[in-house]
Amino acid sequence: MSPTRFLPVIFWLTLSTAQPVYSLSFGQGGSKAKEVARDKNFAVVRLQAGQSIEDLAYDYFGARNQAWQILELNNISKASTGRLLAVPLKPANPSSVYYNGYRTVPVLCYHQFSPGSRASNQVSVSERDFEQQMAYLADNNFQVIPLAQLEKMLARKLAIPPKAVVITIDDGYRSIYNIAYPILKKYNLPATVFLYTDFVGGSAALSWKQLRELKESELIDIQSHTKTHTSLALQRDDRDQASYQNRIRDEIFVAERALKKQLDIKARYLAYPYGDSSTYAVETLKKADYRLALTVKRGGNPAFANPHLLRRTMIYNNHTFDEFKRFVTGFTDKNLQ
Repeated sequence: MSPTRFLPVIFWLTLSTAQPVYSLSFGQGGSKAKEVARDKNFAVVRLQAGQSIEDLAYDYFGARNQAWQILELNNISKASTGRLLAVPLKPANPSSVYYNGYRTVPVLCYHQFSPGSRASNQVSVSERDFEQQMAYLADNNFQVIPLAQLEKMLARKLAIPPKAVVITIDDGYRSIYNIAYPILKKYNLPATVFLYTDFVGGSAALSWKQLRELKESELIDIQSHTKTHTSLALQRDDRDQASYQNRIRDEIFVAERALKKQLDIKARYLAYPYGDSSTYAVETLKKADYRLALTVKRGGNPAFANPHLLRRTMIYNNHTFDEFKRFVTGFTDKNLQ
């Protein structure tokens, strides 16, 4: 469900007090924003011929998929040439909390993929089902965002869109390359592969060469799933606290060095194997400047979520399509009046 009423913003009052600015030219967006006025919170812009709302979003937010902020603020679904538009210079509602609830970002977690219409095991999703799921996101105005944008939303630098979702794939099975990647490429949907580095080159695993190709596509972000995929929680085999802490550091930092050496990647996100974490693991990640860490606890992530204990929803082969639709619902109903 989406909120039906938004926080009121009387932006037109800025016209009487703001400084007029004309024909501001912005860089990479390639468009020219014809500003009529601005104050510290809003710019009032006249839409030029050949210019789209997405162009304005790129110029002001650095992301074309943030056009919804302009549309939502102006309470419109589209705009024609010459229209005056208010553009927020910072998120108008960075908490993404509304009178009837709050927006969340669901993070989906896949593992393996099987050719055709039948899955080979519980954590494998068939090619047919994965394509149906990705087509649903693409055809129903979902914004499939990279984790880098979710990071900004949790830092209140971007507001959460009405229908945002993140796709992640754990472990590093070769079926990512053979099955999932062509489908993601077909629909132009970004995803993050969380790789445990000891798995690379195994009989069912991706090779470093394939991983480099995925990375160079710019659709696939590759991040850490530790070195060996062992739990980061305290285990019976940990002789004492010191041996446990040494094990955790090895899992995090040996994998980090492998990603840097083989792919020239500085790991900044980590998925906990089995979703298991601990206070020590979280603090170690924070000190090493890991921005996000993800569990496998089901549910969406509001703007006020703990960035080092984010929720993810596992997708299994026995989930129905109706269940998938529920999993990607990004609004929590709650009477906040």
